[in-house]
Amino acid sequence: MLTPQTSRYLDLVREGRNDWWRYALGVFTIAFFWLVLGYVPYFLLVAGGVEASPLIDFVAINFSIFMMLAGLAFTVRLVHRRSLRSLVTPEARVDWRRAGRAALVWAAVAAVIVVTEHLLFPGRYYLSFDPERFLPFLAAVLVLTPIQCAAEELVFRGYAMQGLGLLTRRPAVIAAASSIAFTVPHLMNPEAAQYGVLVMAANYFVLGLLLATITLRDGRLELAIGLHASNNVFLALMANYEGSALATESVFTARELDPVYSLVTLIAGALAFHWWIFRRAPEDPQ
Repeated sequence: MLTPQTSRYLDLVREGRNDWWRYALGVFTIAFFWLVLGYVPYFLLVAGGVEASPLIDFVAINFSIFMMLAGLAFTVRLVHRRSLRSLVTPEARVDWRRAGRAALVWAAVAAVIVVTEHLLFPGRYYLSFDPERFLPFLAAVLVLTPIQCAAEELVFRGYAMQGLGLLTRRPAVIAAASSIAFTVPHLMNPEAAQYGVLVMAANYFVLGLLLATITLRDGRLELAIGLHASNNVFLALMANYEGSALATESVFTARELDPVYSLVTLIAGALAFHWWIFRRAPEDPQ
């Protein structure tokens, strides 16, 4: 159902210019900045003989996302002639308290999921905390990951969903289409090859659907930014798993990813998040 909040958010696209060629140029520009310019420094380091390390790989991956953000900024400002703020909220200012609330709620959900997994599968997690290796990652994750997650939200839940709103006013179709767009690049992660494309695609799609639905339901992007940042920071620093696309030094590490458990608990966590945020903290137009 198209609520007033959803309609108001999707209509922000009309603040700019929306000829079809602008979207074709915009998608090409974002992809070029992300997948070409974003990896140039990494390839130069490798060609220069710099030894790869988990920290260098982590910074390189995030740099590519920052370049995606630069491509988005170029596209939104110069191609569509609108502000980046219009991808986030119809209000005059971004509400960072919303993002913080979402981050705290999802951190609690993630903690429950991990503790439950430990109780159901004893021995799956082990203490991997090493202060000497952990502290550099702590600084890198806290600085880079929130920006990385915000960039992905601006592209997939902001730019993509508002653009799709020009083609259809059905929120379910918009959410599903943007979640497919979010899933496809994540299939390049090593987990897809290791555990199976279908089950990992389902994981990425459900996460994308959660982020899309809370954005459309709230009529703004801050909840999705906070949830996504909380999810990635928790994974990177608290409870990672061997072979993760986010290869970091975490406090606890699982010996393997259980993609079925991940999918089931992600669905349950999504339902819990919706219930908690929209029951305890209903939409409050400012």
